[in-house]
Amino acid sequence: MYTQMDSKSSNQANSEELWGIIVVDKEEGKTSTWVDNIIRRKLGTKVGHIGTIDPFASGVLPVAVGRATKLIPYLIDEDREYIAEILLGQKTDTDDITGKVIYKVDEELIGKIKIEQIYETLKKFEGIIEQVPPYFSARKYMGKRLYEWSRQGEYITLPPKKVTVYSIEVISISIPVIKLKITSSSGFYVRAMARDFGEILQVDGIKISATLKSLRRTRCSVFTEKDVIPSETLKKLTPEQLKKFVRKIDPEILDMAKIIVRDQELEKVKKGMPIKLKSSGTDGEYVAICDENSTIVAIGKISKNLVLIKRVI
Repeated sequence: MYTQMDSKSSNQANSEELWGIIVVDKEEGKTSTWVDNIIRRKLGTKVGHIGTIDPFASGVLPVAVGRATKLIPYLIDEDREYIAEILLGQKTDTDDITGKVIYKVDEELIGKIKIEQIYETLKKFEGIIEQVPPYFSARKYMGKRLYEWSRQGEYITLPPKKVTVYSIEVISISIPVIKLKITSSSGFYVRAMARDFGEILQVDGIKISATLKSLRRTRCSVFTEKDVIPSETLKKLTPEQLKKFVRKIDPEILDMAKIIVRDQELEKVKKGMPIKLKSSGTDGEYVAICDENSTIVAIGKISKNLVLIKRVI
């Protein structure tokens, strides 16, 4: 489902310089960069997606357009929501069903798994946990993506990273498949959770193993399935039609307090100069500095009653 912006929201899209967010429903089998390239070709401007989705997965992919790419660092750390299916009984080199099976258990053993075991094991993944990225991931080691190393036959194990799982809801259990709704921080790999889940779950002292069967991201930050343009529709839109779906980035999306600046202060901000604080806030807090039209012109950081300009938009 997708909707065009109303006249107020599309003012920016109709302006000479186009920038904002386009939310796409990435289809299975395509990369996030594939979506970027379609939008880049149609609009002829710089783009960048927020939070990569695995090629075999689908779901909500916000893409920053034009100057909005400067705001990606302030959007990328927001939480996400997924619908995932975990397949019990096998381990793959990619931690999902697209990979090579490297370990498998008998169906008889899988049939002995108790529902209580599944719930107890899932509880171990809620809260702040340490997670090792999959071998096939976009994380970098010595300047190269892990998946590039893996494709060369070199499997790199990075140190574990702390991530947060806010909630895990069991939608259904039909062994050997468990369907879950997961809300997590950025940096969390559902594939890695499936892998680790299978390492912990045991029957008769034998680890069951698991891999990710399917994955759909249903939310990324404030962007949900209600906001998306389906990939098939995206491919058919003309540049002028696509411009109508550019969503303006406001302070609420960034979850930041808003400071309005005018005249000389506005000019100072555009030059990256600090301004006097005219809004309540605490040291270290990020704020969105806007002009009179509530258009973000810079991101600031409060420090000792000054707003230091961190990035001019």
